[in-house]
Amino acid sequence: MTLALALLRLFLGLTFIYAGLDKLIDPAFLRAAGPGSIGAQLAAFTRESPLSILVQVVAQPFPILTGLVISVTEIAIGLGALTGLIFRLSATGGAALSILFWLTASWAIKPYYYGPDLPYAAGWVTLAVAGPGGRFLLDGWIASHLELDPDAEPMSTERRQFLHGGILALGALALATLGGTLGAAVFGRPNGGTGPDASPSPGTGQGSDGPTAAPNGTVVGTVAAMASQGGSLYFQDPQSGDPAVLVKLSTGKVVAFDAVCTHAGCTVEFDPGSRLLICPCHGATFDPARAAAVLGGPTNVPLASLPITVDTRTGVISLSG
Repeated sequence: MTLALALLRLFLGLTFIYAGLDKLIDPAFLRAAGPGSIGAQLAAFTRESPLSILVQVVAQPFPILTGLVISVTEIAIGLGALTGLIFRLSATGGAALSILFWLTASWAIKPYYYGPDLPYAAGWVTLAVAGPGGRFLLDGWIASHLELDPDAEPMSTERRQFLHGGILALGALALATLGGTLGAAVFGRPNGGTGPDASPSPGTGQGSDGPTAAPNGTVVGTVAAMASQGGSLYFQDPQSGDPAVLVKLSTGKVVAFDAVCTHAGCTVEFDPGSRLLICPCHGATFDPARAAAVLGGPTNVPLASLPITVDTRTGVISLSG
C-alpha cells in the first residue's frame, strides 16, 4: 500500500508540476487573446461549459492573472504531493482543480471517459483519503532541523501547518519563476514561422487591419502565399473573430476551416508532413481532406468549414458570405 501511494504521488506530483511549468514556458498561453492563449481558451469555455457564467464573471476579465494563478497552483499542488507538505490540503486542491478542468476544458469531450481530468480527480481523491503513506516525506526532515532544542516546547500543529504551507508557497513561486524564465529561454517556441502565431506575409491579401474587402467577398490570402508557407495560411475570420486556416489539399483544392479546436479552444496547427490539422494543447487531430473530420483526440466535433472562392486567374482566395 505504501509503495502504491508513493507511485501515485510521484505520477500526479510530477504531472502537475510539468503542467504548470509548460503553461509558463508556452509563449502564447499568458496572453489575453490570440491563438493558444488563456484568453481564447476562456472564451471557448463560455460557449460550452456549465460554468460559463462563473468563467465570464471571475476569470474572463483577468485572463493573464487567471493563467498565472492556475500555473502556480498546479506547481504548488505537485510539490505538495511529492514532499508531503500540507499533503491532504494539496491533494484536495488537486481534486478540486481537476474537477474544474473537467467542467471547463474537458466538458465537450463525449463520451466522458475519453477526457483526462476525471481520472486525475479520482487519483487526487484517493490520496486525500488515504494520506501520503508515511514514506518519502519532507515534514520529518523539517522537524528534525527546526526543533533542535529537546527542552523546547513542541511546535503546535497549527504552527507546523502554517510553516509547511509557507515553505510550499515559496518553493512553488521560486520554481515557477526559475522554470518559467529559464524554460522560456531554452525551450520556448518562437512566434515566427508558418504556425498560427505567424504574422501575415506580404501579398496574402491581409494588411495591418486584417483581411481586405473585395467585390466577391473578403480576400483572405493567395495561392502563391500558401505555397510559400507549406500549403497552409492563417487568417482571422471577420465574422466570428476566430483564427481560421486555409489548406491546399493533395488534389489541389483549397479549403478553409475555423482553426479553433472544438475541444478546449486552442488553435490547431497544420502539419505539412501528415497534412493534418493538429491541436497543440491536447492532441485532437482533424483531416482537412474529409471536411476536418476528427481522426483522434479528445473531441468528436469537426472543425467548422468556411466557404471560400478561388480566382483561378489571379490565385486570390476570398471568404464568401
